[in-house]
Amino acid sequence: MNIAISGATGFIGKHLADYLTAQGHRVIPLARAVFRENMSGQLSQTLSRCDVVINLAGAPINRRWTVRYKRELYGSRVHLTRKLVQALQSTVRKPSLFISVSAVGYYPSNGVFDEYSGIYGDDFLAELCHAWEKEVTKCPASTRWVITRLAVVLSPDGGAMKQMMLPLKAKVALTIGPGSQSFPWIGMHDLCRTFQFIMERPEVRGVVNLIAPELISQREFTRALARRYHAWLRLKVPAFCIRMFMGEAASFLISGQCVRPTRLEEFGYTFETPTIHRFLEDT
Repeated sequence: MNIAISGATGFIGKHLADYLTAQGHRVIPLARAVFRENMSGQLSQTLSRCDVVINLAGAPINRRWTVRYKRELYGSRVHLTRKLVQALQSTVRKPSLFISVSAVGYYPSNGVFDEYSGIYGDDFLAELCHAWEKEVTKCPASTRWVITRLAVVLSPDGGAMKQMMLPLKAKVALTIGPGSQSFPWIGMHDLCRTFQFIMERPEVRGVVNLIAPELISQREFTRALARRYHAWLRLKVPAFCIRMFMGEAASFLISGQCVRPTRLEEFGYTFETPTIHRFLEDT
């Protein structure tokens, strides 16, 4: 299949593009230039030649959320997704599937949730995800759409885990904030496999949580890392230190969502790394 990917040069995008190419698909990266106002015609033409469109675009959230950067976060997600959907609406030959990522930050930080919960949080990240997802629901009727709410994607070569590995080189394991907050995660290989799974099963529609079935806390995750990498010193970074450095953005580090992959399991997906110990064994 021909698969267009926005955000193909990002951390997840590179892994997913390589994975799908290895499965025999043709990946067409959507560069930032095609989302300019005067390029809407070219974007529509590109999408008309594709069977699947995957929207991974979005500015990183692990930075201080100034007023200006919040606008960038909003624009890179909500506005870009709107342009993709508008391009889908204007194409004569429409792709059969549109997969757009969101985040488990959609959910509140207190309680246990899945796709059937029908509730979202009241902080900036939850509001951002809610607005982001609303754009996806405006897809043409003939295009199946799936919103994938991603947990923290783990791979030792980048993203959050690469940052966590830095103190481990000095045999120090850091617990962030209280440590009792949920740590929602999914291994990179399982993430890529779930996209293939969704593509192959036309019955998968709507919202799907992409998260490992094991529910763990940030403290439990740190302990697992310490055992795997033989860290002899464990330190706690107080929440107020994170807030001083990150401001409002500290919320996604010191509070976490407890989320289940209910619909993936209902559709019969089998995780290769369902537990953090299994994941770390394979890294």
